[in-house]
Amino acid sequence: MRGLKAVVAVAAAMAVVEANGVIGDPLAIIIKLPSMNIPVPSHESVEVTSSARKPAIASSSSVYVTPTPSSSSSVYVTPTPSTSAYVTPPPEPTTSSSSYVAPPPASSSSVYSDEPQATQAPQGDIPDGQGNTFTVPPGAVKFPWNYNNADNVVPLTPGSQNGGWAMSPNQMCKPNSWCPYACAPGYYSAQWDPSAVLYNGAGSMNGGLYADANGVLSKPNKDAAFCVRGMGNARIRNTLGESVSACQTVYPGNEAMIIPSVAGAGGTVDLNIVPSTYWLGTSSQFYVNLRGSSAEQCVWGDSDKPVGNWAPYIFGGGQAKDGNTYISVQFNPLYTSAGFSVSDAYNVEIVCDGGACNFPEGGKCKCEGGKCSVDNGCTVTLGAGASASFVLY
Repeated sequence: MRGLKAVVAVAAAMAVVEANGVIGDPLAIIIKLPSMNIPVPSHESVEVTSSARKPAIASSSSVYVTPTPSSSSSVYVTPTPSTSAYVTPPPEPTTSSSSYVAPPPASSSSVYSDEPQATQAPQGDIPDGQGNTFTVPPGAVKFPWNYNNADNVVPLTPGSQNGGWAMSPNQMCKPNSWCPYACAPGYYSAQWDPSAVLYNGAGSMNGGLYADANGVLSKPNKDAAFCVRGMGNARIRNTLGESVSACQTVYPGNEAMIIPSVAGAGGTVDLNIVPSTYWLGTSSQFYVNLRGSSAEQCVWGDSDKPVGNWAPYIFGGGQAKDGNTYISVQFNPLYTSAGFSVSDAYNVEIVCDGGACNFPEGGKCKCEGGKCSVDNGCTVTLGAGASASFVLY
């Protein structure tokens, strides 16, 4: 699904960089998708065509159906958000082990200096479950970690069939398949299929660990840690009186927005902004829910509820080959087209916290009342050493 992407201007900017050897104005470039003029997150080698990738559609039930990668094209194409009745099963009742809850936000003086809970050598072996009691359906491969592990891996809905893996709740990690996992806020998974070279097609779902025919897991990038600290230069600063959950999509993976980063009331949370060395130079994407949301709302959702694919905002970000980081915000048109009230949504502004931040013309990048300072969303460029916040107010 890759959904509605919030930083396509980055891809266009990189095309300018590679063609001319100079950095153009990425903030003024919008690539049109079929029927919508919307910006999407960066893929430096993106070529936008009219063949958008869309998720499989459940024909007669509300059960989540995993998107099927296309093999017809070797170029990643960013689609518009799905408008189908394509939904995730309701979340399991909240228990102490049902979902990840973000730790208390760091103080303003330590936002960009958060350290892992513990250190582990990059060559670390795959754990054996660490004593977890997560669900393991017949024929499934057990999730190797428990909560609060040294690898900064975060179990997702361990009481469902996915049993902790970064997969849909009704999806299992099976032998002869790739099984992605989630990382803590500000960290990205550094494990994926090294032979996967297509944005959209064979291998685009091959993230995480590989389970062989016997269900034995292997680590494809042996010299990399399981979870690696991202750029550390963007965060959410929540000035609201209630928590807000930002839900990252799993990519490479099934691209559902299920990896939570929760900013508590009046607090902050780091976003996982990936470096240019991330898989095929792709970027991060977050669907940001309404105030009062938690990790439990990091689901695909449906058009009856303003969560997941129908959340009010989409944030995006990633480092490009030119060394700059590009971050963006967009008001999600699916939110309003489904009939949800703009007045229920908060406002968002990207604010420079330090260093060289390049804003669009007018010097602002914000969305208020369902409209953004640049039509269909805006992008901010962060130079080396710069940092910024998505301020919710």
